[in-house]
Amino acid sequence: MNTTAKPVRLVAVLGVILLQLIMTQVVTFAVSFFFPGVGDGMQTLPGMFVIVLGVTFAIGVFLAGWLGMRLGWLRIQPKYAARLAGALAGAYLPLLAGWLVSRSFEQGSPWFFVSILGSILGFYLAGWLDRS
Repeated sequence: MNTTAKPVRLVAVLGVILLQLIMTQVVTFAVSFFFPGVGDGMQTLPGMFVIVLGVTFAIGVFLAGWLGMRLGWLRIQPKYAARLAGALAGAYLPLLAGWLVSRSFEQGSPWFFVSILGSILGFYLAGWLDRS
């Protein structure tokens, strides 16, 4: 790998991570647009809210990562099932921890951002574990 390939690859990976952050919000917005009652469950049905939010975060991360792999921006092994499972686990663990700690979610809760980062980490973890 030459000296210009490493910075270009780093920029591509960081671009995909930024796209994954954006896609979590886009997918969550789309779900709330098509199912308007989901946001009302934040206080009344926090368990259902955690399920929906975890799925939307994981789908957003997975779709952006899949697109990055498909377009050649990410040079990683596909392992689609493992990456989707990692994204789901990474999204749900912080959300469940936040739910256990606070029993409800306020708007703009820091657990949401931690869950998004956990989902992104879970997406890439499938490839990192197999390298050893």
